[in-house]
Amino acid sequence: MARSTFNGPVRSLNGFITTGNNNAKAISSGTTNGATNIDDYQGKVCSITDQAAVFNLPEIVTDTGSDAQKKSPNTTSTIGYEYSFLVTESLTSSNTFTLNAGTAAGRSTADIFTGIAWYSNTATDPAANASWGSGGADTLTIDATTRGGLVGTYITVKAIAANVWAIDARLSGNGTFVTPWS
Repeated sequence: MARSTFNGPVRSLNGFITTGNNNAKAISSGTTNGATNIDDYQGKVCSITDQAAVFNLPEIVTDTGSDAQKKSPNTTSTIGYEYSFLVTESLTSSNTFTLNAGTAAGRSTADIFTGIAWYSNTATDPAANASWGSGGADTLTIDATTRGGLVGTYITVKAIAANVWAIDARLSGNGTFVTPWS
């Protein structure tokens, strides 16, 4: 089915089934620009493997036009964009995964993360965990040990308002906890 646009809420009395190979996308080493080819990453689970990678989120745009413009299928608003990231192969050595928003992602707006990063120390003390509020940070970095880059780490972000990405980061690591925010 081609891309469809609806004006108004869509209700299913029997759920939606999201299936197919195009619902998952691997993140490449180097830098991925989430604003390029939005359909390649937005709304999909992006897998992270053992490599150094950076993902730059698109700029949050709010449509401040007329009601007709706000309801247009051609709106420029990015409110509601959602990205998910899953570590499918533990990071090793000096490999990191960095998620950038706002100016850290090279955008003209100061978009920030609002939410929490939860950390579980799975190897040396599986009962030990910690959490950090994002504190207005625009960068989250995970690594091979103390910042949660082990298999199972799961991060979701959603553009919820002007300059605000809601984030929930479930980090799995090994070692003394270190904040992932900067």
